[in-house]
Amino acid sequence: MTAVFSPPPAMFVSLAARNAALLIYAIVGPLTWVAFATIALLAYGRMRRFRRPRLPLPASPPPVTILIPAKDEGDGIRACLKRVLEQDYPNFSVLAVDDRSTDATGAIMDELAAAHPTRLRALHIPPGGLPPGWLGKCNALHTAAADASGEWLLFVDSDVKLEPDALATAVARAARKDYDALSIMTRLETEHFWERLILPLAGGAVGALTRMSLTNHDSYRNAAFANGQFFLIRRRTYEEVGGHAAVRDNITEDVALMRLMKSAGKRCRLYYGRDFASTRMHTTLAAMFSGWARIYSGVTQRRALPIIGAMLFVALCGLSAYIVLVGSLVAFASTGGGAGRDWLLLSLFHVAIMTVSLMGIYHMSGNPKRYALAFPLGGAVLIALFASAVRACHTGRIAWRGTSYTGGSITPSAVSPPVAPPESPVESRAPAGARAAGQEHP
Repeated sequence: MTAVFSPPPAMFVSLAARNAALLIYAIVGPLTWVAFATIALLAYGRMRRFRRPRLPLPASPPPVTILIPAKDEGDGIRACLKRVLEQDYPNFSVLAVDDRSTDATGAIMDELAAAHPTRLRALHIPPGGLPPGWLGKCNALHTAAADASGEWLLFVDSDVKLEPDALATAVARAARKDYDALSIMTRLETEHFWERLILPLAGGAVGALTRMSLTNHDSYRNAAFANGQFFLIRRRTYEEVGGHAAVRDNITEDVALMRLMKSAGKRCRLYYGRDFASTRMHTTLAAMFSGWARIYSGVTQRRALPIIGAMLFVALCGLSAYIVLVGSLVAFASTGGGAGRDWLLLSLFHVAIMTVSLMGIYHMSGNPKRYALAFPLGGAVLIALFASAVRACHTGRIAWRGTSYTGGSITPSAVSPPVAPPESPVESRAPAGARAAGQEHP
């Protein structure tokens, strides 16, 4: 009688365990990135409508005031203002605010205001002019808005370089579509390795944390994002929600202001605008850790859980691909196939779909796609940035533009000592008799 071979039960258990592990890895790794890529493509579709050729301007273009705050930006403010003054929009004026600068920022503003007396005015908030309870940038923009004459307000950061048609494209779209606010994500100017590697990843992460593309869905009133580097707001809407006074101590005031407008039922839009504006930001690793800790803790309203979730995503769904790839290569080489082959094929697909997705992020930021290949290093630094942000959520300590922020209170630094008056003193040094261009077109 021939004996029938029966595999031992332990073999089935071992095979089932291997298959279960492979399935879990497939879900956590490559399939998660397939979902991520799909969501990213949908988000890109929602945000790519800010492009040339632009929509036609209204027959009577509404007056726009461009407001630019600057604190110790002597190295870059001239380039910023020159690019702003070159806008081809027919009806705009510029208010530049020197916010307690100790360098040549104010003098450069005055020089350009004298050269463009009908277009540019310079306002000066002297050292010691920051009211209690205000962040410097919020106070500067609040001060400028009170002196603005336009029906629309365009807030532009001092490190931004605009293309000549940026303002006209924004106003044309906002006016034609009856939007109340419009903001764009600018192109990231990068010169050094760490900038090119980290900044696109950091920007992509904030987009995922805030679900920024849902800004363009009116029905999602709790989802809104804005980029203060280029932020166009209908003046009536700005005043209805309380302007910067309503977000005076918020470390991400642009996002907070857009959320106020969206929750009030206003029509808000956020677009990719890399062809219309560029920004150089956080040029050193130290600046990246300080800046992104502020941004991540601010947009999450000091809730650490979403940031911890992002850390786990990068570690478990991202960096695990390289660990599994190396391990499966070793197993495949030692066994000549079998289970090692399955793990190898799956990890190769994981690395491939993840790299393609990351290339899209680098491309949208205006940076070389090849840096996606260095994600083992970039992902590790990104986790460290998240950890810094979690710490900021816990301690509430943020350093920003010479002011330390601690858990809901503002403590001016030595550069800006505390003052008693609730209103910030402002000096205007525009040439005598000069009028803003927007006032010439009522």
